[in-house]
Order: sequence, then structure tokens, then C-alpha cells
Amino acid sequence: MIPSWPRDDRIHVANVRIPSQVLAEGAPGLADEDGLVTLDLVIERGHVGALLPAGSLVDGAGCDADGGMLLPPFADLHAHLDKGHIFPRARNPEGTLAGARAATRADTERHWREEDVEARFEFALECAYAHGTGAVRTHIDCFVPGQAEVSFAVFRRLRERWAGRMVVEAAALVSTDLYDTPENGALVDLIVESGARLGGITYRLDPGEDPLLLDRRLDRLLGLAKARRLDVDLHVDENGAPSSTTLAQVAEAVMRNAYEGHVVCGHCCSMSMQDEPTYRRTIGLARDAGLTIVSLPMVNQFLQGRIDGGGTPRWRGIPLLHELKAAGVNVALASDNCRDPYHAFGDHDMIEVFGAGVRIGHLEAELDRWPSSVTTVPAAVLGVPEGGRIRPGGPADFQLFGARDYSELLARRQPDRLVIRGGRRIDAVLPDYRKLDRVVARSKAIAT
Repeated sequence: MIPSWPRDDRIHVANVRIPSQVLAEGAPGLADEDGLVTLDLVIERGHVGALLPAGSLVDGAGCDADGGMLLPPFADLHAHLDKGHIFPRARNPEGTLAGARAATRADTERHWREEDVEARFEFALECAYAHGTGAVRTHIDCFVPGQAEVSFAVFRRLRERWAGRMVVEAAALVSTDLYDTPENGALVDLIVESGARLGGITYRLDPGEDPLLLDRRLDRLLGLAKARRLDVDLHVDENGAPSSTTLAQVAEAVMRNAYEGHVVCGHCCSMSMQDEPTYRRTIGLARDAGLTIVSLPMVNQFLQGRIDGGGTPRWRGIPLLHELKAAGVNVALASDNCRDPYHAFGDHDMIEVFGAGVRIGHLEAELDRWPSSVTTVPAAVLGVPEGGRIRPGGPADFQLFGARDYSELLARRQPDRLVIRGGRRIDAVLPDYRKLDRVVARSKAIAT
């Protein structure tokens, strides 16, 4: 049961359980088999004043967590807030990636004016904030001519409006061949002016395709990134074709160009279909290049492996999470799409994302190693100053749950969680979907 939260400058949170992965070194207490440490937490004027052994003498307003879990603010490293919540008007009957792209392109051309994009974008931020997310990176679709200017203007406006509540970043989403021609320099200028990141899509379905084509494109992209001092965030190998091995090419290009910025690679699904020598080599290259790999478990288990004509999927679209982690590669889990043609569901809730990753990736036997995937790893990439850790002197920002272990945490949606920022409980609530009715028309019933 979640306790009430005092409104005092000094609060003693007793008997709280925190993953050792997100605790400062030297914290008192021993981790249990799930990596959870039971201790007391003292909050002073919006900051963590001290980490004390469980059962310490209460000094200040008391809040007994009764063994409930505490997690630092979530960080969502891969989202699509510009296209979210269009599902009522832009469905994907086939459920395929190609169908999603076509439906989204048509919806973009018809509806994506500033009022529409801003209403849906901010609705997504409201959901994420209420669930406990403190930082998010969204990809901005730049495929339809003129759309980049519209959507980046919305992004800049909302980034400022939400400053102090959430860190909001953006990356441009284009095909990597866009960077081949000088006339597209205006988009790069827009990315720089918006404080965003270079992005793109890489995949190779044809085993006979000359890999040098992509190598040259990656070299140009990384050259631009170095010259303009931009980080890079790519959609990579989002398919189930063993021949799609562009993650290895990305890693090789990073090292070949001596690129030192952050490179994030999302999806990387085809790795699950490759033979061991191929994926072992790729994982080694990703480690050596310092890549961060982002798995999107909710969307790719929904979108990938579709059977023509319907039927049960035969594989799950996730990278090799265990093997990447064991090799020392930084791995994050993220939300990706919510209520659009790519994924009909989702609520920008990182607990739901984490649970999906645990279930689909069979991570339950080593849960002590995975809280970082939705906190410290993405927070470091997003430049969150405290890096998603609970430490003395750091901000008193966290989520407090009644759940006492991961089984309880992931069994329910945790609607009664407390989201604490600066030592105070936020009063945000999840927005009603009716708020979007003015921009997203609901589909009409079909007579039978």
C-alpha cells in the first residue's frame, strides 16, 4: 500500500527498497537476490540528505514505505511523439511495417499542421510525466517536404514549455541517402538550430547489395556530425532478414571516422535471426565502437514477424539483449510508438516497457542487471545531470511504488505510484483521451 506523502522540508522515508544498480556507491545495506537494497532515505529541502541503514531513528516527517520499491526518474531514449495518437484516424489493417509507413505518410500529408502535432506531442508528454519519466528523446519525421520545419517548431516550443519538468530531445528521422546531396544542407541547419541530433534509417534486405553504398552514406553522415558537433541516432535493421547486417557497418564507420559523439542504434531486430559467428562479430564491433543499443520490445513484438494473410508470429523482434549486456554493450529499453499505425497501444509508461522487455527477452533470472535500461543508461545519453542515480546531495526525484519486488511491480500497471520531484509529490494526472478529440477524429462505425 502506498503511504501518504508529507509536505515537509525534511522527510524520513523508512524501509524502502532500491535497486543497487541505481544507488550511489557505499550505500548501506546488502542487495537481495533481485539486487534490491532495503534502507532509509532522508530528504532535505528537495535533495537526498542521507542514505541510512533500514530501521534508523526517524528524524523529521515520517513516511514508511513498508518495503515498497523506489526507482529514479525514467528516461525514454526512443519515442515518436510527433506521430503518436493518430491511430483513431490512421489504422494499419495489415499490421506490417510497410503498411505503417504508408498510413503515416498519408496522415502526415493530410493532417500534420502545427496545431495537430502540438496537441498530440504535448498529450504524450503529459502521459510520460504522470508516469514518472524525466527525460525523453523523440524522432521527428522529415520525409514529407516541409514537415521538418513544422514539427521542429513544435518541438522547440514544447521543449521550452516543459523545461524544469522534463528533458525533451529530438533527432531527425530521414533515409540516410538524404545526406548525399548538398541541397539538403538546409535540413542539417534546421537540426543544428533546433539543438537536435542527426538520424536516419539503415537496413539491407538484399544479400547481393553492395555494402559500400551504405558505407559511403555513413561516412558522409558521420562527417556532417563531426563538422557540426552533432550526436547521431539511427534506426537500424528493423526487420527479420539475416542479411540485414548494417549494425556492424555502423560500428565500423564510427571507428573508421574516429567519431567521438554518442551513437544510438535502435531496433537491431535482425540480429536475432543471424548465425552465431555473425552476431558475435557484430556485438564485438558495437562494444568497441561504444554504441548504445535500444530495444523497443512493445512495438517490435507487435509489428515484426507478421504472417501474410494472418497467423501466429514465429519470432520476436528484439536484439540479443543477454549477449549484448554480457559483452559490455550499453543497452536501453524504450517506448517507440504509441497509438499510431506502428503500434495500436501504449501509454508512454516505462514500467510497461520494462515489463515487456523482461517478458519478451526472458530477463527475469537476472533482474538485478536491468533497471539501468530505463534509468541510468538512457539518462547518461540524454545528458541528465544526475544520471538516474539515487545519491546523497542529488535531487529527491524518484517514483515510489507499493510493490515490494519485481514480480509485484510488473504484475500490475502500478496506477497508485507516487511521482516525487524535488521532494514533492507532483499533482499531474493522466490526460483524458477526449482531450485529443478536437484534432483526432474517431473512425466511424461500419454497418454490418
